[in-house]
Amino acid sequence: MTSHTSVAPPPSLDFTINAEDIERINQEIMDEDLLVNDAIASLKPEEQTYENIVVPLVKIENSLSGKISLLASLSQISPDAAVRDASVAAEKKYEDFSIDQGMRHDLYTVIQGYIDRTDLDSLDHEDARMLQKTARGFRRSGLHLPEDQRKELTELRKRLSEVCIEYMQNWSREDSTIKFTKDELEGMDDDFIGGLKTEEEDGVTKYILTMKYPVLKLCKNENTRKAHLTAFESRSRENIVLLEEALNLRRKCAKILGYESHAAYVLEVKMAKDVNLVNKFLEDLKVKLHSAGIKEIETMKELKKKEKEARGEAFDGTFNSWDTSYYERILLESEYSVDQEEIKKYFSLETTIAKMLDIYEKVLGLKFVKVPSSKAVVWHPDVQLYECWDNAEDKHFSGYMYLDLFPRDSKYPHAACFPLHPSYLDTNGERVPPIAAMVANFTKPTQTKPSLLKHEEVVTLFHELGHVMHHLCSRTKYARFHGTSVEGDFVEAPSQMLENWCYDTESLKILSSHFETGKPISDEMIDRIIKAKNVNAAVMNLRQLFFGIFDMTIHTSEDENLDSTKVYNDLRKEISLVDAPKGSCGQAAFGHLMGGYDAGYYGYMWSKVFSSDMFFSKFEKNPLSGETGYAYRKSILEKGSSIDGMDMLKDFLGREPSSDAFMREDIGINL
Repeated sequence: MTSHTSVAPPPSLDFTINAEDIERINQEIMDEDLLVNDAIASLKPEEQTYENIVVPLVKIENSLSGKISLLASLSQISPDAAVRDASVAAEKKYEDFSIDQGMRHDLYTVIQGYIDRTDLDSLDHEDARMLQKTARGFRRSGLHLPEDQRKELTELRKRLSEVCIEYMQNWSREDSTIKFTKDELEGMDDDFIGGLKTEEEDGVTKYILTMKYPVLKLCKNENTRKAHLTAFESRSRENIVLLEEALNLRRKCAKILGYESHAAYVLEVKMAKDVNLVNKFLEDLKVKLHSAGIKEIETMKELKKKEKEARGEAFDGTFNSWDTSYYERILLESEYSVDQEEIKKYFSLETTIAKMLDIYEKVLGLKFVKVPSSKAVVWHPDVQLYECWDNAEDKHFSGYMYLDLFPRDSKYPHAACFPLHPSYLDTNGERVPPIAAMVANFTKPTQTKPSLLKHEEVVTLFHELGHVMHHLCSRTKYARFHGTSVEGDFVEAPSQMLENWCYDTESLKILSSHFETGKPISDEMIDRIIKAKNVNAAVMNLRQLFFGIFDMTIHTSEDENLDSTKVYNDLRKEISLVDAPKGSCGQAAFGHLMGGYDAGYYGYMWSKVFSSDMFFSKFEKNPLSGETGYAYRKSILEKGSSIDGMDMLKDFLGREPSSDAFMREDIGINL
């Protein structure tokens, strides 16, 4: 640490927190918030000043937002069932409380009155923006409506909150299993099979598979792939009724507020702004990709036919959803010689993380220091803690990063960044450092072998760490504008841009190190990885389009008795060109719909357009340029949502964004 300031970093978070602590802290949060709201609501007109309204509002929001994030995150990451349950209960209680507070007319009258009388241009930029967003929030909450409609909205929103929490709880705690014999798992590697639990059935050893991730890439037995994918896409069936109730609640809320649909309500605060614009964006891509998708499926169908002949099995002429990943792997191995099992030997998790952090240090001007496990307070022994320091400007402490990378029971089942504490300026003008966690489910190391990452897992690691960097680099005055609080259809762009390093020769050389020999990956292998980047790009992007179109369809529908299973399976066949497994209900485990991406899933592809534009116009010539990286950090990452996403993009690019790079590099279509 000698190269940095001698000032010791502040304490990290205290994860000795128990269920009773959660309940107590949650109550303290609500009590503090209520005290401030009551004080502001009771102000006489002559007392309604910036100091009496804006200052306490900002102070309470800044000081409480980290505690709220932490308590909510524990339901997804804590290994203690009592803590998880207390976190869910606290989240429900706090959601109800904040809905009630957000609908207080006395508070609205005072704050809106002050905003109406104030020349916002005379205020500091973030002050003015905070008040503008507050006024917009009041209108979107319906505080301008008559009392009976406000009451109805409050009740609808409380029920919606309950439904969403219950759906997400079912989804993250899903623990169904399916059993196969060793023969039925033909093609799965011994490491995988050796890590499975077993039980005896009629003298036969059965291997128990969970639904954490499907095993579709390697298993040669089509019936096994079919059975596993059908079970995987039929999980959390109890969520169907919750999703359909949520759709009706969202529709009712939007109508009361005067919006045509829930999607129209959501898009008002996104970059896209307009339902028709999003639908056109999705439809245009669907048309452009359709014929390429059919060709890709025909190519894989030929592979299936040949393989069936070689195995002495009958080929029935079909290509199914459980075939896509399997034959895509065979295509990559046979046509492009991309063998993920060979590639992963060059990416042991510990080494890859260390090298990845080296790249982030170089490009973004940061310095990471691992906290010894004996000194790190974490929620599980597998979790690692890092200090982040600024290496480009003032050498000060920039924040904390936690890594929770291996699967365990009742843990969040995918990969994500959890913002545990935002950054902001406190009342003394001192920066409160941010804290974020990356949560994933990579293969655990064994006694004889480290955790080895497939290339796609290296991409996931880069992507999610990109969200963490957004948090660590953000420098805003207010917590509400910190880090990834940007518009929902821009939030993925910074992380998606960083994925491009995983297809850059120099970066892959730096990242790779064979777990036995220490040698970097060969130029020949890198060349194959880069050439294979757009293999099945149409099929893959059609799948993403299907999710986006399904999301927009159900959130613009007027049908109160919508059959979400029928809509999901019909659209899946039409757009992704492959049928869903018979009797399945994929929407019951589509967590994005209830976890904050409702009417927003299109944002993954929308933001990909911008991420490609940023990388290929600024970084392509020298991806490891500290100068370009620093400009990116200043223009995009530091600003959080204190500036509109489009304005940040234009500032960084020096022009209006374009979709040319996306179509050429990510879809493989030259316009």
